[in-house]
Amino acid sequence: MDEAELDADLDKRIRLLLKLCFPDWADIFQNRRTWHSTPPLFSVVVCEGEDVIGHIAVVVRTITTTWNFRYSVASIQGVCVDPNFRNSGIAHEMLRVVLDEAARRGFQFAVLYCKEHLVSFYSSQGWKLTDESVVMWNQKDLPIAMRSNCPMYYELSDVKLPEGPLDVHSPSW
Repeated sequence: MDEAELDADLDKRIRLLLKLCFPDWADIFQNRRTWHSTPPLFSVVVCEGEDVIGHIAVVVRTITTTWNFRYSVASIQGVCVDPNFRNSGIAHEMLRVVLDEAARRGFQFAVLYCKEHLVSFYSSQGWKLTDESVVMWNQKDLPIAMRSNCPMYYELSDVKLPEGPLDVHSPSW
């Protein structure tokens, strides 16, 4: 669903799941659904009754390469499944839906940052680790300290991810 379709009640229920799945970030999710100031373009949400049990948000970012090529990318954030529903295929299905929608919207790449123990899960879904350095920048031209240490990408079209270091930043940069 597009961000405009998401009402305040559903937003609150999503933030409850985010706080459960990312307890170190509970203070941030008290008020918003993203780590940084860019709101999601769209989200995939799975509900069981009134409870939100799965969530992925897509934020638009730009990657810039060594040769100053710029690509608008679907930045995947807040991937989470309620612990009671893990290993049920929900995350796999949500990723399939979010990547299909990102491709439909014309994105050539999707990017995400994950913890090392999740690399095998994402790799099994077709994601690739970058061989190059990846730096995420905030809107004040300062690098963001990422707690997740594994930048991954997914090619949504026939275009191959350019070689060399990548800078990930807000679209207006």
